[in-house]
Amino acid sequence: MKSILNIIVFALVVLFCEHANAQQYIGHTQFMWNQTAINPAYTGTKKSLSAGVFYRNQWVGFSGAPVTENVFVHSPISHGDFGVGLNLMRDRLGIFTEISAQGSFSYKLSFDQGTLSLGLSGEYGSQRVDWTQVDPFSEGDQAIPFADISQTEYNFGFGAYFSNEIWFAGVSVPRLLEDQSTFVNEESNISALLQARRHIYVTGGVMWQLSRNVYIQPVTMLRYVEGAPFQPDLGCLFLINKQFWVGPSLRWGDSVSLLLDYSITKQLKVGYAFDFTITQLQGHGGTHEFFLGYDLRKKKDGYNHPRFF
Repeated sequence: MKSILNIIVFALVVLFCEHANAQQYIGHTQFMWNQTAINPAYTGTKKSLSAGVFYRNQWVGFSGAPVTENVFVHSPISHGDFGVGLNLMRDRLGIFTEISAQGSFSYKLSFDQGTLSLGLSGEYGSQRVDWTQVDPFSEGDQAIPFADISQTEYNFGFGAYFSNEIWFAGVSVPRLLEDQSTFVNEESNISALLQARRHIYVTGGVMWQLSRNVYIQPVTMLRYVEGAPFQPDLGCLFLINKQFWVGPSLRWGDSVSLLLDYSITKQLKVGYAFDFTITQLQGHGGTHEFFLGYDLRKKKDGYNHPRFF
């Protein structure tokens, strides 16, 4: 385990000292249950107060592997014409930790074919590098600082989201600014640079009824960031008795997944996804993702007719 940690730390140092052209933003397998994290226009579209928690433990068994925790809440206001929301997130990778708070606002336009929502978000984030967790090959190496180094940043994003009872489509840029975070240790005069990259998301899904009690829902999330491979998520979920969701998902060039979600009541849902890596980075226990969501839905708001999106 110690050698694995050293490898991860070395990779992080290289990442910080160069301009990182890679995907750096959140990528939940069960993204369809909370799109506010990537698209502020999704805020308030469920026609009820919606709240939930995500926990994602990636590459189980690898010391310092990514762990992401996400708490969210959003709701329509002013007779559903507007929406407001809040996303709290903590993302840990080795000695690197990022904590962020994102507030979102949306405005909705109604058409005969569905509802178009336009959204904006503002984000405050804190990034920290904890060099005290490093176990270097040589104790007292002056090239490795032994202190916590932190950096704060601000960002904003925008998005558009169209939906009706049958299908949805969205496009968003959750972080517009490509800021550079510089971590400087005064004692050793060592600096590290992290270059944030702008991510573009496109999402879509459609619902078809196969029989009286079975529906099928193909979904997709496309991610693009300059300098990294184009990466689509392709999923196909089956809804049984309007209560149990199950289906496979593929993150192109990265992993295959199985999603299991169960509606305990018409308001409370639990979910689990297991990702199996198909890249050379294998030999671990896979990736586990848990979800718990609650919709404060009333009868007059469609309690007996739950929305699929």
